[in-house]
Amino acid sequence: MGAVLIKSCLNGGTTRAEHPRVPLTPEELAADTREVVEAGARAVHMHPRDRAGTETLEAGAVAAALAAVRGACPGVPVGVSTGIWMTGGDAERRLAAIGRWECEGRPDFASVNLSEPGAEPLARELFAADIGVEAGVWTEEDAERLVASDLAGDLIRVLVEPQDGDAETAVARASAVDRVLDASESSVPRLHHGYGAATWAVLRAAVARGRDIRIGLEDTTVLADGRVASGNRELVDTAVALVAQVGAQRSG
Repeated sequence: MGAVLIKSCLNGGTTRAEHPRVPLTPEELAADTREVVEAGARAVHMHPRDRAGTETLEAGAVAAALAAVRGACPGVPVGVSTGIWMTGGDAERRLAAIGRWECEGRPDFASVNLSEPGAEPLARELFAADIGVEAGVWTEEDAERLVASDLAGDLIRVLVEPQDGDAETAVARASAVDRVLDASESSVPRLHHGYGAATWAVLRAAVARGRDIRIGLEDTTVLADGRVASGNRELVDTAVALVAQVGAQRSG
């Protein structure tokens, strides 16, 4: 089994009420990035926040978060979400916000959810700005939409991210998405992850297939054994152990 990329998703929309250590400010994002990289993460994904702690695509907040994280861990690839909810569901406003990102305030990559309106124009805007694009594929229909588009050749990876809360259903959906992509003979790297109670089952199945994975407080606040994680580092530590365990089982 080749080396599995572990990406840490530091915060997402998770609130302090959901976990007291979710990083929100640039300084907190930088501190958590340092910890997860020490633990074995090789990329990070974050949702910059404004002064009120709300997810945002506004240039100043994005640039501040990126500067802090890059200062803490130079050379580590840093990505952001482009979730349309951050612009109130307005695809044109989202394009305008991303168009205001300055060169030094641009992430290395950004995720684009194919189920959202305006996904393809958004991906092209990011390509033009020399920002890597991860295609967020939630369902088989999303996978079929990707296959039918001409985006795949320019992507850095496909995110297979079932939204199902039930572990068995989420694992089955990730497998179904893989089948659609396999049938297209797509060679784009794939990264799998789940949410909530389904997270660790999705990760275990993904590692067994040789896929990359992501883990962090955006996706879950609990460890594989159900205990509440102390923070992002402990989640990454657990994912690293999972990769090693599955690798040993495959080679044993």
